[in-house]
Amino acid sequence: MKTATIRQKFLDFFGRNNHKVEKSASLIPQDDPTILFISAGMAPFKPYFLGLKKDLSRAASCQKCFRTTDIENVGYTARHHTFFEMLGNFSFGDYFKKEAIAMAWEFITKEMGMPTDKLYVSVHHTDDEALEIWHRDIGIPRDRIVKLGDKDNFWTIGVGPSGPCSEIYIDQGPEVGCKSPDCAPGCDCARFLEFWNLVFTQYDRAEDGTLTPLERKNIDTGMGLERLASIMQGKLDNFENDVFIGIVNKVESITGHRFNESAKIKTALKVVSDHVRALSFALSDGGLPGNEGRGYVLRKILRRASRFGYSYLGQEKPFLYQIVPTVAEVMSYYPEVRENTDHIVRIVRNEEERFLQTLKTGSDMLVEYIEQLKADKKEMLAGERAFLLHDTYGFPLDLTREICMEEKIKVDEAGFNVELEKQRERGRANVVSAFVNFQAVNPGDYQPTSFTGYQTLSDTATVLDVVSAKDQVLIVTDQTPFYAECGGQIGDKGQISSGSAVFVVDTTESAEGVYMHIGCWQGAQTFAKGASVQMQVDVSSRRATMRNHTATHLLHKALRQVLGDHVKQAGSMVSPERLRFDFTHFESIGASDLEKIETIVNQQILAAHNVHVDEKSYDEAVKTGAMALFGEKYGDRVRIVSVGNYSKELCGGTHIGNSAEIGLFSIASESSIAAGVRRIEAVTGESSLDVLHDLRHHERELAHILECDQKSLPQKAEKLMHEMRELRRELDRMRKSDAHGRIEKIKAGARQIGGMSVIVSRTDGLSVDEMKEISDELVGNAGEKTLVLLACGGDKAGFVLKLSGDLVKKGLHAGKLIKDVAKIAGGSGGGRPDMATAGGKDAEKIDLALSEAEKLITQALNA
Repeated sequence: MKTATIRQKFLDFFGRNNHKVEKSASLIPQDDPTILFISAGMAPFKPYFLGLKKDLSRAASCQKCFRTTDIENVGYTARHHTFFEMLGNFSFGDYFKKEAIAMAWEFITKEMGMPTDKLYVSVHHTDDEALEIWHRDIGIPRDRIVKLGDKDNFWTIGVGPSGPCSEIYIDQGPEVGCKSPDCAPGCDCARFLEFWNLVFTQYDRAEDGTLTPLERKNIDTGMGLERLASIMQGKLDNFENDVFIGIVNKVESITGHRFNESAKIKTALKVVSDHVRALSFALSDGGLPGNEGRGYVLRKILRRASRFGYSYLGQEKPFLYQIVPTVAEVMSYYPEVRENTDHIVRIVRNEEERFLQTLKTGSDMLVEYIEQLKADKKEMLAGERAFLLHDTYGFPLDLTREICMEEKIKVDEAGFNVELEKQRERGRANVVSAFVNFQAVNPGDYQPTSFTGYQTLSDTATVLDVVSAKDQVLIVTDQTPFYAECGGQIGDKGQISSGSAVFVVDTTESAEGVYMHIGCWQGAQTFAKGASVQMQVDVSSRRATMRNHTATHLLHKALRQVLGDHVKQAGSMVSPERLRFDFTHFESIGASDLEKIETIVNQQILAAHNVHVDEKSYDEAVKTGAMALFGEKYGDRVRIVSVGNYSKELCGGTHIGNSAEIGLFSIASESSIAAGVRRIEAVTGESSLDVLHDLRHHERELAHILECDQKSLPQKAEKLMHEMRELRRELDRMRKSDAHGRIEKIKAGARQIGGMSVIVSRTDGLSVDEMKEISDELVGNAGEKTLVLLACGGDKAGFVLKLSGDLVKKGLHAGKLIKDVAKIAGGSGGGRPDMATAGGKDAEKIDLALSEAEKLITQALNA
């Protein structure tokens, strides 16, 4: 049975059983800042499980999930994945154990046709109710029901809703098991495969572990589609089912390797296939590689796939991007991957190109470190070295750990973290966060706030709650004209008053439709819950924000017009002072294109377009040509904001009535914020005039400094640059002449030891890089039988050691020798067998170090 058929049968079955079949939510959580990705089928239904929403009692879904907690296992096992599809059915205070168990059994035996004699179940050892349902109502023999403990059959997140669970297993046969006579469900071997978990949320767990029965009991089930497909197709490895095999075959055709060629090749093919599939979905839902949070996770996955391709599949050039179209084809149930294939391909290729440069340098250096550890019979890579790879070469710790693990070497992660913390302390700014987390506020305790701010900036309201936390206060009202931060637009500020009591609103936020006004009291007078209040939004701030928001829409359209349709919004910030727009593009924007974009936006402003707002269903809106933003979550009804016939986007923000109100649009900067993501910052209205005034002021200042009129500035600057280039060329000629003299002087100090030419010299005033160049030239000119050790002083000591190839063959190792030399000056170092560098804290001991070095070299050459 094909995966697509299984998926549809599941959704159809629960649809017939009065469940609302929901589309998969985006992998990028829209309303839950506590998680980076959706990692479980129940995650999109969290408001229902918490009782915050009550308009749904039964639901079923096939949810896209993304999980990296066991990423080190992906590729090495038959069933670990970073992306997977989770089939699930849910009850929110409706049916419970008996119905959940009955429907699960009916689906797997009737719809899937699984042989009942191969099926086993486990229950929590205290859950006699579930055991009796399986045995008495379903008819499963008692010897095929296993009681397991909390580790296997009790679901909890610590404090809060929790409960026992029941798992369904299939017997895959004794030939794949551990052969133990005690083998049963719960055993770690592959014989009894768990494929469906039914969670019975029936308790509220206290901090001391006490379990109190819940009034409203829920059902949360989860069954991995990949695992179920493998069972139905008779495959013991998920990577051999009908979906994965198509992707694996593509990787095979690119690399020339075969799945069963060897254990390492099989692992690499699995890693690449899994990770590219995961990346394709995460990027199609609006994720982007980066250095923090969600972006870091995506970058880590891409780099792991690239590293396996490089190390085991011989892929020294980007290749992952070639797999994306195959993923889109085999996962065609999800149109978002197919629709964004070009976008995903460009991001993956760009990231991989950058990483392969890092990988080559870092891998080579790590291999040297590992060889040195093995030669020294050590099993631990120093934290300082792991940090050097991370900090200097951008080589991720998880890759260092994984490569070392393959060589049975451990990494001193505690030492790494010490170095990381030192760096953070050096660069840490004294930033005080103004954010206050009002954990006492539960949005489920209030009715959703009625927002009147599209029509008015002043309104009356009734206070529903006043909550204090530290030096800030939060106020909830039944209605408000204050816009809550959303869609990149910052929250409104202003005042709430009642009589002589005035509350200053610094910002407005929302959760589950409840608006929260955050700020502080002005003076000693306050008001309380139930008070009737006057609400006034700061008019000038809101008007400026509206100008910037409408300008952002014009900018988005202009970018697509000038750069191409691959431009997609990747983030935005709209405030009264400025606007910031992040978008997908893979190279810096030239000055001429920036000028075009700025001109187009200003032309649309001068055209005095009316801004029209309409409301339709999502499908109707998209049919009219309205642009839906990449990775954004939309409800059944959406607002369409049109600026004349030029721009049309789905948007919940606030806008001006006519484009002419924007006044003037000026681009302040254009930069890169991540691979394949650019950022434009711009200003409008009075802020735009301020920018022009500043530019004129700087122009006048420059003209004064360069002693010319403003019109002659370019010519004067060019003349000065030409003179500077000539001076630099002259300086380079002098340096080369000086270097030649130095080389001859250093060469004259050569000694013959054991038939070898040995140069040991102090070269103060040179950098380590310059010493490397000189040592390369000295050894290169001599060809063989040459050893050069140079040192320089200053605040610290620096050493460079270079050996000719024949000395390396003789058994000498520059990295090991220089390590002993550097110790004398209070330092350390390392490197390749033929070239090594080191540093030392005590520059006064350079001469002593060089003297000891000569003894060590003499011993080594005469050995």
